[in-house]
Amino acid sequence: MLERHEVEAFLTLAEELHFGRTAERLRVSTARISQTIAKLERRTGIPLFERTSRRVELTAAGRRLYEGVRPAWDQITGAFEQAVASGRGLTGTLRVAFVPFEDAPPLRWGLLWRAGNATARLRAFAEAAHDLAGTA
Repeated sequence: MLERHEVEAFLTLAEELHFGRTAERLRVSTARISQTIAKLERRTGIPLFERTSRRVELTAAGRRLYEGVRPAWDQITGAFEQAVASGRGLTGTLRVAFVPFEDAPPLRWGLLWRAGNATARLRAFAEAAHDLAGTA
């Protein structure tokens, strides 16, 4: 079984193909990423990445693992985010549109949206409307 930090390190390195950028994205040291990947490779008994001093590439086995794990990880993180949002009363979809038309007076509007206990105020003023319409 993989631990969360192992999954995140593997997926991020597979996308970045660079230990430094992976470490930056995950806010850990490069050594930590290297150790985590080496530990995964020891546990699987196969190399997941081919490394040279200039590049990092997925092996065929690493690519298969990535293709299997990425969709599952996206599903897990999405479900977690939905549960958190639901617990905070932030469910549903808010859609706002602006359709400019010629010779209209400057647009000033406000919208009050309530969802559960959450209240959000969205305001746009004439400058923002003109920017959106390209008439600034």
